[in-house]
Amino acid sequence: MKHLFIDKADSLQPEHVHITATGLLPDRAYRFDMKLRHNYGSHASYCVLKADKDGNIDLKTQKPLRGTYFDADGMGLFLSMTPCEDFAYGGYLRCTPPIPFFYLLQLSDESGEKLDDLYIKKHWMHPLLTRTEIEFDGFCGTLFKPPGDGPFPCVMDISGTGGGLHEHKGAMLASEGFVVICVAFFQFKDLPYKLEDVDVEYFLKPIEFVLGLPYTTNMLGIQGVSFGATIVDLLATRYPQIKAVVSINGPHAQCSYSLLKEHGKPMIVPELDDSKLYFINTILVTAPCFKTLTPILTPENAIPWHWIPKDTAFRLIGSVDDLCAPSIHSNLHIQQKLQETGHYVELELVNGGHIMEPPYFPHHDIVYAKFQGFYCGYGGEIVLHAKSQERTWANTIKFFKRRLGSPPPMPDWVRLTHVDAPLKPIENRSRL
Repeated sequence: MKHLFIDKADSLQPEHVHITATGLLPDRAYRFDMKLRHNYGSHASYCVLKADKDGNIDLKTQKPLRGTYFDADGMGLFLSMTPCEDFAYGGYLRCTPPIPFFYLLQLSDESGEKLDDLYIKKHWMHPLLTRTEIEFDGFCGTLFKPPGDGPFPCVMDISGTGGGLHEHKGAMLASEGFVVICVAFFQFKDLPYKLEDVDVEYFLKPIEFVLGLPYTTNMLGIQGVSFGATIVDLLATRYPQIKAVVSINGPHAQCSYSLLKEHGKPMIVPELDDSKLYFINTILVTAPCFKTLTPILTPENAIPWHWIPKDTAFRLIGSVDDLCAPSIHSNLHIQQKLQETGHYVELELVNGGHIMEPPYFPHHDIVYAKFQGFYCGYGGEIVLHAKSQERTWANTIKFFKRRLGSPPPMPDWVRLTHVDAPLKPIENRSRL
């Protein structure tokens, strides 16, 4: 007998779905297990719910008796995914290229007997987007283009000290109708291996490339997370083409620990006091170190906020439980500087850890960072962090649409009403 039902078996990653179960014994407890199997291992969540007097369960309205989340929430199983034993300790789930996630949902009774299951498909990349790998004029990246001739506002997305190329945020932005260029800048193909060998002028190449496309407008936004946030702040002082900046949990200045070149020479930066770092059960906490930069910032080593054109707007996101960067301190500092220079700036402070991703990307509270050579604490409680990802992502989309102009609406695709198990075997990349 069929017990499990979902309104949208095939949806975009941020879309809410409605899961119900029917034909159950009244007033009996049932367990829902959800598992996400991906190329780096698995994540899982569960909840136990009680059927009503008619033998029905609605995940949207019913509070779990126990589980990985505790309040009534139709997306609770997606919010509370935790790593399984086959996911490397300190590993990071890379979604490049941004292939869909397939979730297996199983329903069991009190004895543990499986009653029903179904697959749920969620896309990081709208199926009608065009994805093109770019190697042009010395830069590397991936371009996401919506269907149609445009013109489309555009966004450049970069990551932090992890290196390589990360596409899931860019693919999700493009799924809202933007042209997006995801840019790698070190530890990728022929690019420099060391961060300190990257020149600020490198980023002008993808800026000019995406603005020069025949189907883009002249309205460019840029988004960065972690040290990528520091970079996008810096780039706004150099390139007036940038009209909107989303800066997520980044230090408020470069430093001796993480810096770029300019015109082939290392930039002048303050010295980081690494005596302030500490460990929690062998996990490195670096946030206090970056606070020491504030009193030693000078016009020579600080980001020159007054260089930024007045029509460039900023959106800052800071997490209260960030163990990697002092995100509240840094963002309040940046907000003050931008207010002093007369810029539009909005600040959203949220519960969560360091890496604030699009909705339902599994939370990472510990990541082995090759750049530091340690297991780094990112912080954040799983469900609170995930709820913040829902909110901050929606607000980021609104910000880009306000400042860059709303892109043409994305057409829908032919959605599956029933999702089968993925045919392609999962590639095992469960390693650091």
